[in-house]
Amino acid sequence: MPSHTKILFIAMDAGDKFLLQDWAADGTLPNLRTLFAKGLVGNVVGLEGFYEGSTWPSFYTGVAPARHGVHSLTQLKPGSYEFQHIAIGEFIKREPFWDHLSRAGRRLAILDIPLTGIFEKLNGIQLVEWGTHDSIYGFCTWPPQLKREVLARFGPYPLTRPCDSFGLDVKEIQHFRELLFQCITRKASLTNYFFEQENWDFFAQVFTEGHCIGHQYWHLHDSGHPGYTPKAKAIVGDPVRDTYIAIDAAIGTILSHVNSETTVVFLASHRMAHYFGMQFLLPEILRRLGVAQPMFGANSLGNSPHRKEGFNALLRRIWRNAPHKIRDKLWPIRSLLRNWIDEHKGRSSETMYGLDLKVSKCFLLSNGDSVCGLRINLAGREPEGLVQPGADMDSLCDQLAQDFSEIVDLDTGLPIVKSVRRTAMLYQGEHLEYLPDLLIEWNDDKSLGGNPRGSTIRVGSDKIGVVEGVYGGRRTGDHRADGMFVAMGPGIKPGRMERVVSIMDFAPTFTHLLGVELPDVDGKLITEILGSN
Repeated sequence: MPSHTKILFIAMDAGDKFLLQDWAADGTLPNLRTLFAKGLVGNVVGLEGFYEGSTWPSFYTGVAPARHGVHSLTQLKPGSYEFQHIAIGEFIKREPFWDHLSRAGRRLAILDIPLTGIFEKLNGIQLVEWGTHDSIYGFCTWPPQLKREVLARFGPYPLTRPCDSFGLDVKEIQHFRELLFQCITRKASLTNYFFEQENWDFFAQVFTEGHCIGHQYWHLHDSGHPGYTPKAKAIVGDPVRDTYIAIDAAIGTILSHVNSETTVVFLASHRMAHYFGMQFLLPEILRRLGVAQPMFGANSLGNSPHRKEGFNALLRRIWRNAPHKIRDKLWPIRSLLRNWIDEHKGRSSETMYGLDLKVSKCFLLSNGDSVCGLRINLAGREPEGLVQPGADMDSLCDQLAQDFSEIVDLDTGLPIVKSVRRTAMLYQGEHLEYLPDLLIEWNDDKSLGGNPRGSTIRVGSDKIGVVEGVYGGRRTGDHRADGMFVAMGPGIKPGRMERVVSIMDFAPTFTHLLGVELPDVDGKLITEILGSN
């Protein structure tokens, strides 16, 4: 293995591969255009059923969800009906590939790879959640004193509140976009500073700003989206395009520091398109199918529901009328009050989505909105399981698959579900018990979101009658499983790969390039980017 092998890994979390390729081709993204022309371009597929919560954990462990145990930020504690907001870096059952590289003496800089924690013995530096889409730990570093240096030199990440807290009015959109521009510019400066500190064996940085803008304002990019309005577009333009342009410029400054002996890998992990999930209808559908029961008295925890709803309305009114810059400062207080309200609206342990888990044959698990997860209340596994393993469980799963296949969108006549799959038929592993039993993948033919007042969605079948509800979320864009990558470096032949690689393939490939074999993984070597190594 040549001693000079170095890797620069740059990722765009949830960057849409079609937009990246189109805008690179027409010159909108000149730096990626150059990278695409000089490098090997390939397609990437995520984990079937788990490409939201498991994408990054599977990327950095090289194994499937049934082997690392992560499918969501909120997971059911096995042997209980208790839901826990997990700290993934502590919860995950497999080590990141950089732990193996570190023990082998490689020098590493791991900057803001999503959904990970600090490795306290890292041979190098690590930043966790200085600037990422999801916040679990808060900003922390290795070594710990690095945090003071980062804040003193670059300050905090400019985006101080979650993306979902930004509204759809023009001023909020403009404010959000400007904050993201500041984030990207500052992240580029931080990246260049640390990249120049030493001759790293592996250096990683992830731009998550495309993830944020895609969720919130996809409707301003997609003229076919129901939330698209020419008037708003005329005022604010295309925030998605603007954010991609800013990220491209940042990538250009980083690539300007790279020598010809460095292998560069750019990854767009999983893409974006219109929001389409109908998870908000699931509790009522399950109730109509006779497999789930509502939690009666979920609001009765010593608080008046009327008083609480009144307070909730007051909080919403104050938030709507507050100037957007004041909202940034008020967010921590609002978040505490929001959590208190939600805690008493049937969203806490044993009442997830308003269902009484103990007396239901199945219930929902948090698994993202595109592919929803169902857990069977299985005897011998759940504390008060109602469904026997074996034939009874098989029969229930088959019946649910049939029932969901018959439900249609009453506006279009199209099925609302693309597939219902059993997780155990897709994955096997020592931590399968942490995952949902059934995966409901919604049909994405119908866009949702973008209308501040919401719109009523009506679905039905002979068995459930008519079920209707209003999508009340802010998101107008959501994930799809496929992504792309570009690799450029010594011995890598430019062009396009015919085959599709897995998100799990990068971990063993990176370690192999650096002379370390990653043991017992599901990912395979991407031999096309090993080049002359």
